[in-house]
Amino acid sequence: MSEESSRFATGSRRLGGAAAILAIAAAGAGTGFIVSGCGSDNSGNDVSNAIQSVQGGLSTAQGALSTAQQKANSISTQVQSVSSQVQSVQSQVSTAKSGGGYGY
Repeated sequence: MSEESSRFATGSRRLGGAAAILAIAAAGAGTGFIVSGCGSDNSGNDVSNAIQSVQGGLSTAQGALSTAQQKANSISTQVQSVSSQVQSVQSQVSTAKSGGGYGY
């Protein structure tokens, strides 16, 4: 299980990285709006660039979320499989304890 946990942790780091990118993109958008308020001739371009930056950050975050969801689904499937195997072993142990599994 520790191996699965480390894989999930990697996805969490990617998600954190995407959040950081999104925060930087949002800060860039704020800068664009501040510049546009100052009467700069390039304010339209600055706002457009800031919007594109935010959209890029959102796209990256969406990709990271999708990857994290896929990993979570994979882990869930693996947990269900292990649970099924444990139940099977418990059933075999129970059968052996009642004398039906020794074959003597």
